[in-house]
Amino acid sequence: MTTLVHGEVARGLKVVLRQKRLGDAVNDYRWRTAADLSRYDAARPLTTTYQEFLAFYREDLLFPSAYRRSLAIEDLGGRHIGNVMYYNIDSLRREAELGITIGERQYWGAGYGADAVRLLVERLLHEQGYRRLHLKTLTWNERARRCFEKVGFIECGRADRGGNDFVLMELLNDREAPGDDAQVRPFPAIP
Repeated sequence: MTTLVHGEVARGLKVVLRQKRLGDAVNDYRWRTAADLSRYDAARPLTTTYQEFLAFYREDLLFPSAYRRSLAIEDLGGRHIGNVMYYNIDSLRREAELGITIGERQYWGAGYGADAVRLLVERLLHEQGYRRLHLKTLTWNERARRCFEKVGFIECGRADRGGNDFVLMELLNDREAPGDDAQVRPFPAIP
């Protein structure tokens, strides 16, 4: 069994998932303002100032949403390389949408994303009692599709949103589900 350090949520073969902290804002801002990274989310780069971004960031850390959680991804050396998140949390259906950003390009295509997604999936399906996880990825993003397929996601449809073509993927909990009285338990709030 792996021993977790304070703030760590899960430790894998290549990455550690940990709670977000204010010091992550610098990287998150850099990644969200980069045009080449934004296209992977079918989004426009962020245009707010860093100070405006930091104010919202601080607010999110102090008052986390019940419908969205984000975790930092670090390599085993402690470098913040990206984020994994789950959102659109539906406690009644016990399902959520999953997303990932690996902001440091030198980590692309080397299994870091798959390790992070696997850790989050294990946590959500097998420890937290979620029944279904789903996501969308751009049809041209083969690297992301391979990452999700490695973890067990399967294609379940296609969609056109805002002029972008997406592949819809899902992963169902194949283990015995907790009783009907089980509750989806989000990660603890950041202290």
